[in-house]
Amino acid sequence: MDGPAGHLIAVGHDLQAIDRLRTATALRGPGVFFTGPELDRFAAALVPLQSAAAGFAAKEALFKALPATRRPWFWTDAELVHDRHGAPRFRVHGELARHLRHEGLTVAVSLSHSGDYVSAVVVVSGGRPASLPHRSRTGRTPRRVLRRIAARPGRTPR
Repeated sequence: MDGPAGHLIAVGHDLQAIDRLRTATALRGPGVFFTGPELDRFAAALVPLQSAAAGFAAKEALFKALPATRRPWFWTDAELVHDRHGAPRFRVHGELARHLRHEGLTVAVSLSHSGDYVSAVVVVSGGRPASLPHRSRTGRTPRRVLRRIAARPGRTPR
């Protein structure tokens, strides 16, 4: 990634046990977590539950990697699709699409399946490098933020 459009903004990762989605029936309604076309692709896959778990992990990794914003977006604003070679990518809609376009951000996704698990890694690049406005404990000012973790009082970050 060279030039101003190639700044690494964030990396997100998610590991998902495939069997955990067997009982997550609320996720399988169109427009809740997945779009109708995503659900159709999962159903037509060789191992539908594995494909759904990969879609779930991809969206979790994406939302972990995206920089914070004031305007909300929804799970269905990111639709997991595959190119003609089978490589995964996101087709974005709604507020998420506007945000990425406004900030000049691009998103790449990689999926991996192994045994009872799927893994997804998302890289967000472009725009300006993020920076922290405060000094670290060592007294040095960090130059970039790779991921922001929302504070949840009384809970350990995921």
